[in-house]
Amino acid sequence: MFLKMRESLKLYISKNYSSTEEFCWDKDVNKATVSNFLNGKKDFQLSTLIKIAQAMEKNLKIGLE
Repeated sequence: MFLKMRESLKLYISKNYSSTEEFCWDKDVNKATVSNFLNGKKDFQLSTLIKIAQAMEKNLKIGLE
C-alpha cells in the first residue's frame, strides 16, 4: 500500500508542482514528513497518511485481505 501511495504522491507532485517544497507550502504539510514518507524512512501515524492523501485530493482506503 505504501509503495503505491508513494508513487502516487511523486506523480502528483511532478504533475502539479515544480518541487516537493512548493507542494508542502501550498498544501500546508511538513516538508520533513513528506520527504521521510517519499524515502520510506519511518512508519507513519494514520492521521499523517490521511493528511498526505487529502493534500493529493484523494481519500485513504485501508483494508485487510
